Amino acid sequence: TIGLYNFRPSVRPIPMEVHIAGFPGRHYCPRMASMNKPCYAAICEHSPNKPVIIFVASRRQTRLTAMDLINYAAGDENPRS
Repeated sequence: TIGLYNFRPSVRPIPMEVHIAGFPGRHYCPRMASMNKPCYAAICEHSPNKPVIIFVASRRQTRLTAMDLINYAAGDENPRS
């Protein structure tokens, strides 16, 4: 397709790791909500001190995901400053 670029992580100017996880579920909202806790766990495991990018499908889902991640961080036993 024209206008679509896909660069391998090895050719990027800043190294990048890609982690992909699949989640079962037929209905959109419950499936999206079920992803937030594993997403937070993946952030803590793979990038505890560096920024991450999380892609979601809509502005509404961005707000919901951000609020859930903030709540998980606030309730974490080992919060980072």
